[in-house]
Amino acid sequence: MTFAADFRQVAIGVAACAMAFAVRDLAAQTPAAPPSAVAAVAAAIAADPGDAVLRYFMAVVKAQAGDNAGALDALAQTLERGDGFLPPEDIFEALAKDPRFRDLHQRFGRRLPRVVNAKIVATLSDDPLLLPEGIAYDGADKALYVGSIARRGVFRLGPKGTLVPFSAPADGLDAVLGLAVDAKARKLYAVSTSALTTAGRTLPRNAVVAYDLRTGQRERAYPVPAAVQLNDVAIGDGFILATDSAGGGVWRIALSDGTVDALVPLGRAPGANGIAVASNGRAYVAANRRPLRVDLATGDVTPLRMPAREQAAGIDGLYWHDGHLIGVQNVTTRGRVVRLTLAADGTTVARLETLQSHHQPAFFQPTTAAPAPDGLYVLTRTYVTRFGADGKIAGVDTVAPAQVLRIPWPAAASTPG
Repeated sequence: MTFAADFRQVAIGVAACAMAFAVRDLAAQTPAAPPSAVAAVAAAIAADPGDAVLRYFMAVVKAQAGDNAGALDALAQTLERGDGFLPPEDIFEALAKDPRFRDLHQRFGRRLPRVVNAKIVATLSDDPLLLPEGIAYDGADKALYVGSIARRGVFRLGPKGTLVPFSAPADGLDAVLGLAVDAKARKLYAVSTSALTTAGRTLPRNAVVAYDLRTGQRERAYPVPAAVQLNDVAIGDGFILATDSAGGGVWRIALSDGTVDALVPLGRAPGANGIAVASNGRAYVAANRRPLRVDLATGDVTPLRMPAREQAAGIDGLYWHDGHLIGVQNVTTRGRVVRLTLAADGTTVARLETLQSHHQPAFFQPTTAAPAPDGLYVLTRTYVTRFGADGKIAGVDTVAPAQVLRIPWPAAASTPG
């Protein structure tokens, strides 16, 4: 996800970044910075008045600006235009006790389906200050790996949630975000970035680091010197893709020689986060307002068309599984996992279904997931937003150990066309 001291700043960054580049998901050039986040979102709404996500972003920025009445009005407008939202109280802290906010919150909630069938399979009690963000599944060994922001490393999950160090201090990792496993090639790829701290941004280090799963040894690093802040990684045929959340783009790295090119130039995918490589030369990247389809041959991006009233904003982890997109949402809700069924054109979402709803009591800052044959393993209770720009963890005494949930796969949904 895009990191800041807390969810309020995260959401503001989402909104401001989305509007700073253009009033659409797809911008041909980077315009001048807007005079304020409120003005930027207002300009976007003027261009697309029916978009519920923009109304929600307006509520966020107005709440941050201290305009509580304006934030409540924007939430009411969001409710009129779309579903799938549940404003988190930690983002709207100043409104949490307001009767109108409580009424709106209940009305949002009544429109959401209740799906609570996941089981907690691991509590990472070895180290409550791990602050894990990424998780990956190795099908060959049936093992789960997590990456740590605070501990700057990769860990393998042992029995009962014990943590077995996989990377070594000598590997020189910075904060570890996205992970991906190539089970056939027996490789694990980890995103390492220094850009989560003020000091780390002065001379930023961004790289994808490859590990040999057979030996556990660091194999090589693929630096991306022009990146602003790498986030997630996905594996293609002879290449890997890494999203740049702060830069709003996607980098392609050739595995043969480490050559790096901007598949999606910076600014074309504001808030780029989770990424999934699909079939037929396509990839999908989670962006601020909705996922984008990326043409792997040209780098062209196309925003997905959503069903009426549905939204897929604020997706963190994004995955391609069994012909569908799976997304882990936060910011627009306390937590939700959704499955998107695409039409034959690859850009129209024919159906959005909830695989796990906010009613899940274990949902607290869920970030990413790992598809496996027996279900989707979701990383939750991550406390990632406690990691500050000074490199310290806020409220250390109140951080609880992270957990892993397993969501069973639902019956297969047919793909239209």
